[in-house]
Amino acid sequence: MQTQQIVLAVVVAAILVVAGVAAVILLREEGPAEEKIVYYTTMAPSLMDSWLAENQTSAYIAWEPYASSSVVAGTGRVLMYSSEIMPQHPCCVVLAYDPFVEEDLGGGVTGQVLTLRFLKAHIDATEWVLDALADKDGANYTLLVDMAVQFTQRSSAVVEEAFDHVTYGYQMDAEFNDALEQFTQMYVDSGLVTNESLVNLGYANASVFVDDYVDESYLVAAEAIAPSPTILNPSDPIRLGYLAGDLHQIAQVVALNESAFGGTSIFEDYGLNVDALDPFLNGNAEMLGFKMGQVDIGYLGAPPAINKRVNDLTDTTIVAQANSEGSSLIVSVNSDVNSLEDLVGETVSTPGELSIQHLLLKIALNREGIAFVKG
Repeated sequence: MQTQQIVLAVVVAAILVVAGVAAVILLREEGPAEEKIVYYTTMAPSLMDSWLAENQTSAYIAWEPYASSSVVAGTGRVLMYSSEIMPQHPCCVVLAYDPFVEEDLGGGVTGQVLTLRFLKAHIDATEWVLDALADKDGANYTLLVDMAVQFTQRSSAVVEEAFDHVTYGYQMDAEFNDALEQFTQMYVDSGLVTNESLVNLGYANASVFVDDYVDESYLVAAEAIAPSPTILNPSDPIRLGYLAGDLHQIAQVVALNESAFGGTSIFEDYGLNVDALDPFLNGNAEMLGFKMGQVDIGYLGAPPAINKRVNDLTDTTIVAQANSEGSSLIVSVNSDVNSLEDLVGETVSTPGELSIQHLLLKIALNREGIAFVKG
C-alpha cells in the first residue's frame, strides 16, 4: 500500500512538472500581450499633404481647408471626420485680451464697449454665413465661396468640400463648457497642465477654471447692440488676430469685407475700426501675441487658448464660439489603412500636442485601447 502511494505521488509530481514546462513554453511562444501604439510627429498643416504624398507619414489630422485639399487633389481620403469622434465638438473661439477690455479710450469709449460691438458684428457675420450655406444656389453662397477662396488661397472645389464639414455658430452652452473641461483635464492628465497651476490661479479643478474662463455675458449683452453712424475708435483700431487660411474663422473674413455689403464692412456698421494683423501660423503663436499685448481680439482654437491661459498666465477670456467640428484624419488614397487599428505601429502627423486635432485623435485612439506616443 505504501509502495502504491509513493508511485502515485511520483506520477502526480511528474504530471505537474510536465504541465509547468508546457506552460512556460506556451508563454514564451505567445509572449505577454503587447501594447498597441500609434506614434505621432508634429508638423505645420501646410506641409502635411506633401508628406503624405511622399509616404513620409502614414496619416495626418488637420483642420479645413487642409483636409479637403488632399481629398480634392486625390492625394488623400478621409479615414475619420472629427464629428465621428466627438459630435458638435467646439473648435475655434473668439478670445478677448482682458487688459484691452478694461482699457478706457476716452469719450465714453472703453475696450468693453468695443468688444461688445465686435461680438455683434461676429454674430451678424455668422448668421450671414449660415444663411448663405443654406442656399447653395443663391448669390450669397457664391459670394461666400469667393471670399473663402481669396482668404484660403484654395480652389472653389476645395472650399465647397470643406464647407460641408464645418459647423458655424457663436453660442456657448453647457455642452460647450463640458467639452472644454474635458480638454483641460486631458492636459492635466498628460502633464501639459498641472493641478498646482490651476490652484495657483485660484481654481480647484478644471471645471471651475472653464466656468470662469468662458464668459457668456458678453454675447448676451451684444445681442442688443445697434449699428453706429460713426466710428468709435478711429485712431485706436482693434488689433485682430487669426490663423492663416483657417476656414473655421470665416466670420471675421465676412465681417471685414467692404465690397460685399455696399462699401462698408459689418465691423464698420457697428462703429469699429478693425485692423487685421498678419496671420498667425497656429494658436500657440497667436497666444504669444496676446501675451505680448499685440492682439486685442482673436480667433483661434480653444485648446491652445486654455493651455496658455494656465501655463503662461495670458490674460484672456473666451467670449464666443466661432465653429464646431471641421477636422479630419487623412490617409493616402492608396493606403491599406481602413481603421484606427490599422494605424498601430505607424506614425501620424498632428499640428501639435496643444491642438484640438491632437486631442481628438488621442480620444479616438484611447477608445480603441491604443496609446498615442511621440515618435
